Amino acid sequence: MRKLPVMLLLTTLLGGSVVSLPALAHGNTEPQFGGIVKIVGEYSFELKQEADSVKVWVFYDGEPLNASELKLHLKIKGDNRKELVEVTAANGNLFSGPVKLHTGEKVLAMLTLQDGVSKIVGKYML
Repeated sequence: MRKLPVMLLLTTLLGGSVVSLPALAHGNTEPQFGGIVKIVGEYSFELKQEADSVKVWVFYDGEPLNASELKLHLKIKGDNRKELVEVTAANGNLFSGPVKLHTGEKVLAMLTLQDGVSKIVGKYML
């Protein structure tokens, strides 16, 4: 008879500690280039607006990806603006393009992988 309350107590204590553990993301959640980081599974994006251009760095499990093997589109939605822009590969894991983003806009960074079909999407609200 006494085993049931003890088992319930142990299950609650052990189960609660497992449930309360924080989800651990892969890769770096801190910006390396002063931008905004978004984690999507094992992939991460860092988006940074500069004067009249935008830069996006891409990583897989914290390691830089080769941008020349991938494609990146930005879908931008805001007041009187709905635009799909291809951002070209620059050096290493960097994509860069002449795009001006504004506060309040929604931006989807859509990365197409090497197979040409699979897409990873980072969502931003500026």
